[in-house]
Amino acid sequence: MKELTEKYLRGEATPEEREHLLRWLQDDTDVARWLRTDMELAEDMIPQNVKERVLQNVINSDVQAGPPSFRHVRQWLTAACVLLCLLAGGAAGWMIGNGGTEPSTAAMLTVQTALGEHSQVTLPDGTEVTMNALTTITYDCSATDGKRHVMVDGEAFFQVAKDAGHPFVVSAGDVAVTCLGTSLNVRNYEDEKSISVVLTEGKVRVSAAGGEVTMEPDSRVVFDKKTLAMSKQAVDSRNYTCWLSGEVRYNDQTLEEIASELSRNYHISMIITSDRLKQERFTGYLGQASLRNVLDVLCLASNMNYHIDQDTVVYIYERK
Repeated sequence: MKELTEKYLRGEATPEEREHLLRWLQDDTDVARWLRTDMELAEDMIPQNVKERVLQNVINSDVQAGPPSFRHVRQWLTAACVLLCLLAGGAAGWMIGNGGTEPSTAAMLTVQTALGEHSQVTLPDGTEVTMNALTTITYDCSATDGKRHVMVDGEAFFQVAKDAGHPFVVSAGDVAVTCLGTSLNVRNYEDEKSISVVLTEGKVRVSAAGGEVTMEPDSRVVFDKKTLAMSKQAVDSRNYTCWLSGEVRYNDQTLEEIASELSRNYHISMIITSDRLKQERFTGYLGQASLRNVLDVLCLASNMNYHIDQDTVVYIYERK
């Protein structure tokens, strides 16, 4: 089950393995017995109170309160994997609750979302993270510089746990964001031309290419990957975080950018056959729209049309 759990988190589990894992998680008694048995075998270097606290956090997860679904089960599995790292004896440096750290072998916690998937996870320091589709976050559990480090590929919203003695640093490509207790959205997709940070609460410092910018709530910093230029503007942060509630909003985005986003969020291939259409820009709020709703609105606002082939590919072309 350990191997299957890790396989699922890597996105490599087959549908049959996913169903097997879900059925296993529904049996609270067996899960708790499995965790507690391995807990007894954990190395003595891990304080007993830490072991017990993590165990209770895992087996008392909200997922256990009712029939789980794979939309919510990733958070439980991530917590279980944190526990497995402890059981392996290589994570004495985990910062859990108010406990301290001890030097240990480097340990990294990595969480991934697949196409069309959102996920929520609580990091060992208490920071809550909501991840958009096709996103990877990596938390350094063994940092010795007094900081909490996390790396982002994709898009994630952070509600950073307050800890004045340990700044929280988000690395997104060439951009580093330093904060204490705050809430912010970081977007860093490999196929996009820029990296953006939107602040909703608190105060952060953004560093990139030798420059530095201080952000206040309802501000946005954009870093151009090609020119290495960094700009800051006042915004309504809700326009950039509505994805958290499943809503669709476009902020002066090209059709090419929108198509890439639709591909991630709806797990479907998007092909634009016109170079002119790729550069058309759109701004607007569509609420909790389906893929067809979005495409229909885009058609009304432009000279485009589309065809969906077997629910796997969307062809976008100019209307004659």
